[in-house]
Amino acid sequence: MLPLADECVDSLDAASISFLSELARRSQLDLPAFIQLFRGQTVDDPRPNKLLYELHLPVNAAFHDTYRRWNAVVRRGVRPVWKSEKPARQIRRPNNHQSLRDHAVKVRRHLRKGQRDGRYLVVDQSLLAQWPEIFLSPIGVVEKLSPDGDDIRVINDYSYPSGYSVNDFTDRDDFPPISYNPPGDIARRIHALRTQFSEATVLLMLGDVSGAFRHVPVNEHAAHMFAFEFDGHVVIDLSCGFGWCGSPAFYSLAGSIINQIYESSQPIGSAPLDRSCFGGNVWCDDHTCVEVDTGQRCHEANVALRRAMMTVLGPNAVNERKFTAWQSRGKALGLFWDTVQGTVSIPLEKMTKVRNRIQALLTQTKVTKSELNKLIGILRHVAACFPAARAFYQQISSAAVAMLPYGGRLLSGDVINDLYWFRVILDNDDRFNGIPVEQFARISTPAIHVYMDASDTGLCALEPARREFIRVAFTSSERVVIQDASFAKSINVRELQSAVLAALHWGPVWQQFASKAPTNVCFHIDNMSAVAWTNRRYSRHPLAQTYNRLLSLAEFQYQLAFSAEHIPGDLNTMADAGSRAWTDDDALWSTWTNLSLSHALAGTTTHKYRANWTQWCRFSRRMGWSPWLQHSNRSSNKKIGYFAIYLWKFGWNKAGRGNQYSTIQLKLASVLWHHRRFQGLDVVRSPELKILLQGIKRLSDSTTKKQPVTPAFLRLLRRHLDLRRPQHRLLWGSVLLGFFFLLRRSEYLVVGRRRAFYCLKAKNVMFTDARGNQVRRQNATSVTIGLEGAKNDQFGRGAWRTMHKSGDRSLCPVRALKHIMDARNKLGKKESKYLCLDLKSSTVANALKQTASGAGVPPVNYATHSLRIGGATALLSGKADSLSIKLLGRWVSRCYEDYPLQAAVATTDLARRMV
Repeated sequence: MLPLADECVDSLDAASISFLSELARRSQLDLPAFIQLFRGQTVDDPRPNKLLYELHLPVNAAFHDTYRRWNAVVRRGVRPVWKSEKPARQIRRPNNHQSLRDHAVKVRRHLRKGQRDGRYLVVDQSLLAQWPEIFLSPIGVVEKLSPDGDDIRVINDYSYPSGYSVNDFTDRDDFPPISYNPPGDIARRIHALRTQFSEATVLLMLGDVSGAFRHVPVNEHAAHMFAFEFDGHVVIDLSCGFGWCGSPAFYSLAGSIINQIYESSQPIGSAPLDRSCFGGNVWCDDHTCVEVDTGQRCHEANVALRRAMMTVLGPNAVNERKFTAWQSRGKALGLFWDTVQGTVSIPLEKMTKVRNRIQALLTQTKVTKSELNKLIGILRHVAACFPAARAFYQQISSAAVAMLPYGGRLLSGDVINDLYWFRVILDNDDRFNGIPVEQFARISTPAIHVYMDASDTGLCALEPARREFIRVAFTSSERVVIQDASFAKSINVRELQSAVLAALHWGPVWQQFASKAPTNVCFHIDNMSAVAWTNRRYSRHPLAQTYNRLLSLAEFQYQLAFSAEHIPGDLNTMADAGSRAWTDDDALWSTWTNLSLSHALAGTTTHKYRANWTQWCRFSRRMGWSPWLQHSNRSSNKKIGYFAIYLWKFGWNKAGRGNQYSTIQLKLASVLWHHRRFQGLDVVRSPELKILLQGIKRLSDSTTKKQPVTPAFLRLLRRHLDLRRPQHRLLWGSVLLGFFFLLRRSEYLVVGRRRAFYCLKAKNVMFTDARGNQVRRQNATSVTIGLEGAKNDQFGRGAWRTMHKSGDRSLCPVRALKHIMDARNKLGKKESKYLCLDLKSSTVANALKQTASGAGVPPVNYATHSLRIGGATALLSGKADSLSIKLLGRWVSRCYEDYPLQAAVATTDLARRMV
C-alpha cells in the first residue's frame, strides 16, 4: 500500500517516490513486472487502466475492426512496433528544453496530478542503473489558452534528438487509420439541417474529453521508451504521451467509437420534427454536435454524448469545463459558427494574432523554424475559410521545411513577399467572416461553368452562359519554347494559364452576379495537374505559383470563388478544337466552326430564327431587294426599319394583326444573327433605327404574361379528372411534377411533333428517402429526378433535384410520381423510355384552359408555362430563399422574381411552401 501523499500540490509526492524507489530496489523486479505491480495487473485482470472495459461489437460490421483494436488496447495497452535499428540502450540521454526554467512550479503541479491519477510512475534517478533500457526524451512547455492564463501543456519531445528519437524508432505502419471530421463536415451538417428544416432552429454544442491521450495506456513492455527526467527523478509515462507520433492514431480508436455510439442513439422522448439518429462530428477529443431544436432532441443528444464518452473511457472522461450549452452561435475547432445565418467566421482574436505574428517576422533580422511553423499553423486555419489565401504562403511553407530545427536564419525575398502579400489579404475582413456554410464546405452549386483547353499552338476558354469564347494563339517564339519541351511552358502550366485568362477577362462580368456571397465559378479542364493546382492553390512550379496568385487575386477583386473539375479529353471537343484550329486548312477547323456556330443558339431558338428569317426574305422580295445586306450603313438600317414598321402595322399572320415590340425585337435579332452567321457581317443599329424602335415600344400594347396556376387552381383541375382512367392519371401526375419541380414543357412533354433530347427519362426518376437514397415507393418521403440537359444547358451538364413530401393529400410530388407510375402500368408502357410517355404539351395546356374557363377566367392566360411560374410564385409567396428557387428552377437570371405573388402557406420545406 502506498504511503499517504503530501498535502502540497505544487511539489512532487516525495513519500510516494521514496516508497516506490525502495520497493524497486528491494524487489529487484524488472521494469515490466514492476509496472504490472504498480498498476495492479494480474493474470485474471491484465487491464492496465482499470477504468476501461472491453466493449461488445456493434451491429454495424463496418466498426468491428475498430472495436477489436480498441478492446486489445483495453486488455493489454498499446504495444508499439519498433524498427530494427532501435538500439537496446540509449546512446546519449538529452537534456530538457529551456522552456522549463520559467514554469518549474507548474510542471511540478502537472506531475503531481499525474502521480495521483496513476499516469506517471516517478522514481529516483538512480534506478536507471537497475533499468538501463529506459529511453529519456526531453520535455518542454507551451502555454495554453485558459480563462486565468495560468495553464500549461507539458510536451514530451519524442522527436529529439533527430535520427535517434522515439518517433524515429517507431514503426508507423502498424498504426490504426485516423478518421476525423474536418470543419467542412460541421458546415455540411448545418447546411443539411437548415435546408431540411428551414423553419426550425438549428443549435450547436461542443463536447470535450478530459485528458484524451492519458486514458490510453501503454503496454508495460513498451513503457521504457516513454520517460523523461525532472528534478533528479525519472518519470515514466504509462499512457500515450502528447508528442508521440502514435498517440493520435490510438486515441482515434476511442474517439471513433464514442462518435459511433453517439450516432447510433436517437431521441426517446418528444422530437416532433426529427426523430432520426443524432449526427456527430469528431476531431481528436472535440465532439461537435449540430441538431434541430425540437422537443427533447437537444437535451437527449447531450446525454447521449456524455454516456458514449463514459462508456468508452470511464467515469472521468467528460471535461465539464469545455462542455458547452446548446447555442445558435458558438466556437468549434477554432472557428465561429452561426447556425441561424448559416455562416462561419474566423474569430477576431485569431485574425489579430496572425497580423501580429506577420508583423513581428517582418521586423526581425532572423527567424527560427519554430516561429515559421507557428505562423504556418495559423495561416492554414485562416485559409480554411478562404482557400484562395493558400497561394500566398507557399514560399513561407517551403522555407520552414528547408530550415534546420535550431538557430535563426535570414528570410529570402520570396518569403518576405509572401508575408507582405498575406498581410494585405488579411485587410479583406469580409472574405474571412460571414462565409456561407455551403461555400465553406465546397458544396455550393457553381453558378458559372467555363470549359477550356491548351495546346502547343494556343489557348481556348468557353463561357456557354454568355455564349462567348476566348482564343489566344501563341507567337512563333512561344511555340519554339514549347517545342523545346521547356519546363517553364509545360502543358500543365498552359492549361492553368487558360483558367487565369478566363478569370481575368470575365471576372468583372461575373462580379455583377455577386451579392453578399461570392459567385461560384467552375473551370472544366482536361488536365489533372491544372485541376489540382487550381483547387489546392499549391504547386512547386514557379510560373504555376504566379498563376495561382493571379487566380486568388481575381477572387478577391471580383467577389468570386473558383473551383475546378476534370473533364475527359474526348468530351472536351469544342475547347480542344478551339485551342488548335487557327487556319481553315487545319483538320479541326470544321469541327471548331461547326461546333461553335451550332451552339450559338438553343435548338428551340434556332427554329424561331429560321421562321423569322423566312419572313424577312419574303418581305425583301416584295420590296425588290436582296435579303442579304452588303454593308452596315444607313441604307441597311433603313431596310430593317421598313421591316419593323411593316411588322408593327400588319404583323405576319392571317388576321393581319400587328406584332408587339418584343416580337419585333426577336424578328430583327433573327435577321441580324443570320447576317453574322452566314455573311460575316455585323449590322450595327443606327441612332435613327433605335429611335424608331423606341417609338414602336411606346405605342405597343403592354405585354400580357401568362398567369401562374395556384394550389386552388390545381384542385379545380383535379375535380375535373377521373383518376380511374390511366390517361387522366398520367396527366394529373405530370401536371404536379411540372408544378413542384418548376419544369419547362420541353423537359417532360412532347412539344408539337418534337421531343427534346433532355426530356425526362424514366431511368432518371426515383423514389427516395429524406437523404436522397433510393427506396421502394411505399417507403418514399421524397422524389429525385435527373435532367440530362435543358434549354439553357446546351452542354448537357444536367441537374439532379429532390423534392420532399408536401404533407398535402392531393398536391404532393411523391404522389405525383406514384400517379405516373400507376398510369404507365395500366397503359402497358412500364418499360417506356420517357417518364410521361407521349403526353403532349397541347394536352396539358388544353386541360389548364378548360379549368380556367370553368372558373370564369380568360383561358388565353393559361398554358404549360403557367405550371412553372406557378411553382415559382408559390415558393416566393412561401418566403423561400432566392437561391433555392433559382437552383430548383435552373434559372440563370432572377427573372422568376417578376412573377406575381400569390398567397401560400409557408411550412417546413420547399414542397410544403407550395400547397
